[in-house]
Amino acid sequence: MMRDKGIIIFSGVLLILLCLLSLKCGTVPLTWEDVGGFLLGKDGYSAIIIKELRLPRLLAALFCGAALAGAGLILQKVLHNDLASPDILGISGGAGCAGLILLLCLPLSLGKYLNFAAFSGALLAAMLIYLAAWKRELAPVRLILAGVAMGAIFSTVSGAVLLLNSDKFVGVMEFAMGGFSRVTMTDFYRALPFFLLAFAVALTGHRRWELLTLGDDEAFCLGLPVNFSRFLALFTAALLAATAVSLAGLLGFAGLMAPHIAGKMLKSSRVKTVMIFAMLIGSLLCCAGDLLGRILFAPRELPCGLFLTGTGAVFFLILLWRQKGGDR
Repeated sequence: MMRDKGIIIFSGVLLILLCLLSLKCGTVPLTWEDVGGFLLGKDGYSAIIIKELRLPRLLAALFCGAALAGAGLILQKVLHNDLASPDILGISGGAGCAGLILLLCLPLSLGKYLNFAAFSGALLAAMLIYLAAWKRELAPVRLILAGVAMGAIFSTVSGAVLLLNSDKFVGVMEFAMGGFSRVTMTDFYRALPFFLLAFAVALTGHRRWELLTLGDDEAFCLGLPVNFSRFLALFTAALLAATAVSLAGLLGFAGLMAPHIAGKMLKSSRVKTVMIFAMLIGSLLCCAGDLLGRILFAPRELPCGLFLTGTGAVFFLILLWRQKGGDR
C-alpha cells in the first residue's frame, strides 16, 4: 500500500536525521561541518570523537532497538497477547541476570564472554518457561504466566546479587539500567554476528509466526507443527533479546512499545512487513532515548533505559486500560 510505504519512508528519513543528531550532539560540541567531514572520511579531532565515542553507541542503539522490537513482535503474535515482550516474560531478565553475575565475578572478561553469558541466561529462561508451561501442549496463557513468574525469579536473583556486591554496584549500574555509553566498536563487532543471525532467523520464520496468529487449530490444519513452532518462536525471541542485553544491558519496554506503534501506524497486517517497521521504530526509540540522555542534563548523562522505562510504563498502563475497556 502506498500509505504504508510513505509511513515507512518517512520513518526511515526521521531515523537518518536522528542518527546525524546523535553524531553531532554530546558533551563535546561539534558542528555539522565536523559531521560532514567525518562522513566524507576526513581525519581530525572531531572524527576521533565520532568514531571512538558516538558511532559505537549509535550503532548499538540501532541494532538493540531493532532486536528488542523483533522479539516483542514475535512474542505478541505467537502468544496472542498484546502485553507480551521479552522483558515482561523474563527472557531479558534471564539474560541480564547472567550478565550481571559475569560482570561481578569476571569483570575483566566482559568483552569476551558477555554475549555467551547473556544468551545462556536467556536460553535458560526460555527453557524454564517452556517446561513450566508444558502440559500436553504449549498454551499461550500458560507461557505468559510462566514467563511472568520466571521474570520475577530472575529479578529477585539479580537484586540479591547486586546487594551482596554493593561495593561493585557503580560498575554495573548502567548495565542494570540499560545504556550505550560504555559500548566500543570492538563490543559492537563482537555482537554483530549474533545480531545478524537473530535477524535472519526472525525474518525467515515470518510464515510460521503468521500461521500461529491464526490459532492453534487452524495452524495445525495447515500443516504447521504448532508446539515446535511456538518453541522456535521463544528461542528466536531469546536470541534477539540476549544479543541486545549483552551489548546494552536491561533496556525495558522497547520490545513492548515498538510492535504496537508499528501495528497502529500500518494498515498491512502481514507479519514480515510489520516486523520490519517495528524494528525501525525500535531503533528510533533507542536512538531517541540515548540522545535525550546525553543532551537534557549535559554534561551529565542519563542511561537510555531510564527514558524507555518511564515511557514504557505509561504505555503499558494505557494498554491495560484499553484492554480493560475492551473486556467490558
